[in-house]
Amino acid sequence: MPYENERASKTAHADFIKNPEVQSFLNSCEYLTQPDEAEAQHLICDFKPPPHAAQANPVELVLAIDGSNYEAALDDEIPSTRLGYLKVGAILFSLKDVSKLREGRFVDPFKVAALQDQNASLTFVLPSANVRIKGQNSVRDSFRAALDEQLLSEKTRFDPKNFHTSLRSTLFFLASRRPGDLGTGTPLKLKLHKCPTCERGPVELEDKLDPQMCPYCGAPVYPSDCLRIWEEVTDYQSNQIALSRLMIVLEHLIPIHYIRFIEQKAFLTLTKIAFFIDGPLAIFGASAWLHRSIMIYLHEVNTRLAKYHQPPLLIIGLQKKGQIVDYLGLINRFLPPDRLFAIDDEYRYKYILANREPSRGGFGFETYYGQDFIFKTKQGRTFVFALPYPYPSKEEPGSDFIREKTDWTRYPNLPTAVQLLEQLQTELYRDAVIPIALAHRYTAISTQPGGRVLDLLTRRALS
Repeated sequence: MPYENERASKTAHADFIKNPEVQSFLNSCEYLTQPDEAEAQHLICDFKPPPHAAQANPVELVLAIDGSNYEAALDDEIPSTRLGYLKVGAILFSLKDVSKLREGRFVDPFKVAALQDQNASLTFVLPSANVRIKGQNSVRDSFRAALDEQLLSEKTRFDPKNFHTSLRSTLFFLASRRPGDLGTGTPLKLKLHKCPTCERGPVELEDKLDPQMCPYCGAPVYPSDCLRIWEEVTDYQSNQIALSRLMIVLEHLIPIHYIRFIEQKAFLTLTKIAFFIDGPLAIFGASAWLHRSIMIYLHEVNTRLAKYHQPPLLIIGLQKKGQIVDYLGLINRFLPPDRLFAIDDEYRYKYILANREPSRGGFGFETYYGQDFIFKTKQGRTFVFALPYPYPSKEEPGSDFIREKTDWTRYPNLPTAVQLLEQLQTELYRDAVIPIALAHRYTAISTQPGGRVLDLLTRRALS
């Protein structure tokens, strides 16, 4: 670490260039490389023309979810003292509105602005390095208390007077479906694997407003502790990792929150909505257990829809960056338009993940709840998207999950997803679709000026 205003040496890199061990190490590394013509033809042979919808597209509405976070310093003189800001937004619009965007060859900017106005967002502010809430012993305890309070708050409720409609209650709803000993079978209770203070467990909590204490040590425990975000929180260093983990969890929890509400109020309306989520259908880190509960719940909803002869929920995870997107950039020029590929484990580990050792239960066994597809449209734009697995579990009796998860016929709404991507592709950004582009535009916290404003807010509030 340099001192303030200390300049780096202009020749420090020479030791790396001259060192034969560095060159030997670089030669031993495996990574993505540009394929030649012969290799590329072999790589793209599994890409086929996508399926086309036999019936009219049932989707009328699109709901897109995206999030952003920023960690603000209290003062330039003490940059290690920080607060975390997080915003997750949802934008809703009808496909009819999208069809009216174009006026001849051009998109009407006023109509785009009108679309962007149809949004709602949740904002969270959380203590980070060197910031404690009054009455709390540490940054970690402050983070836990603040997160639980905000998940329970009226801003997350569909009915402000009923706390059982809060985002925290949706967490209970999913945790009750958790496989194994930590599942409760009732949405009014959940279990923590251990108390964050004494680390003994399990600890059972109820969905109620009253404070709850650990039965072993008497310290406060919160239902949102089950997300285990607190494990990433430190007292004296940046908590950007914890904020990013929480943002990803919320981007997947909020669509389930909406689905849960719509299921109760207007069940069959679910077939008319396409849910777009930024990123893969996966949850990483200590909160990854949520992906299994989501699989179970989505299967419950789809089973109920099937009884009414309705298609399954259409949830699309759209990746803007990552290893698959990088790989697609390497082979794109060889790939003809109007092609689709469901990425199987053999292909992924051989060509995309640089010969990484395959997971025992298949790729994403502990994290993913959706299958990745690569799609190149008729217009030549490329997308990496995912659809939820058509199973309640990856260990479903009688199924060969690793093989069957890439079978197109098991995804009855795949033609609709392809049709939607064709319809919603936009020139706003490279290989983008309108819902995610607008959701990101609404939620993104720019370093300048957005981040600067939050810095000023933090300093004034804590001065």
